[in-house]
Amino acid sequence: MTIPPKKILVLHEDKEERGRLGIMLARFGHEIRFSKGGGNPQNLLTDYDLVIVNDCLEGETGFDFIRQLSAEQRQKVIFITSTFWAGSVLEFQEVNVYEQILKPVDPLKLAVIVCDFFVCMEREPALEAKEV
Repeated sequence: MTIPPKKILVLHEDKEERGRLGIMLARFGHEIRFSKGGGNPQNLLTDYDLVIVNDCLEGETGFDFIRQLSAEQRQKVIFITSTFWAGSVLEFQEVNVYEQILKPVDPLKLAVIVCDFFVCMEREPALEAKEV
C-alpha cells in the first residue's frame, strides 16, 4: 500500500529534537511543519493530518494541549513523553491519543508509528458478506 504524502505538525520546544524527528519523517515524503506550542489547538488539527506533541511546550504542557482537543482530534495525536503516566493512568486513558512514545525517541521508530497511523486511516472498511 502506498501512502500519499501527508501534512504533519511537530509540536516540540527543543529545536534540535524537532529537526531530528522532522528529517526522518520528511524522508518518507511527508510535509513537516514545526511549532514550539501555543496557539489554538482546534485550528492546528484541522490544518494537519497528524500532530506529534511533546510533553513540554512553550507556555504549557503537551498534556494540557491535548486535553483541549475533542475526542476525534485526539485520535490524530502522537504524544511524546519523558514518563509514562503510571501515576495517572486513568487520566491519560481519558485523553485517548493514537499513541504514546517514551523519550528518548528513536526517529525510525517514530516513522514506523506514523506509517502505521496512516495505514490505519487509509484502510477501507471490510466488505460485508452476502448470503447466498
